[in-house]
Amino acid sequence: MPRRKVRTCPNCGVEVTTEPYKTWELVSPFPDKKMRITVTIMGMYECPNCGKRFRAVVSKIKVGEDVEVS
Repeated sequence: MPRRKVRTCPNCGVEVTTEPYKTWELVSPFPDKKMRITVTIMGMYECPNCGKRFRAVVSKIKVGEDVEVS
């Protein structure tokens, strides 16, 4: 079972353990040194205490083969 990362509200500091109500992907425009593309999955969360909505990273994925460039 994967471990869930606990996010904290930037307004009041309460730990938000619910799933994001909206997610989207950000694709990096340039590959890293091993020619892999990074896909970041972002999510919108809502604090159960104060109602503040905030963005946070849900996960990051490296896509592609490990190719050494000289």
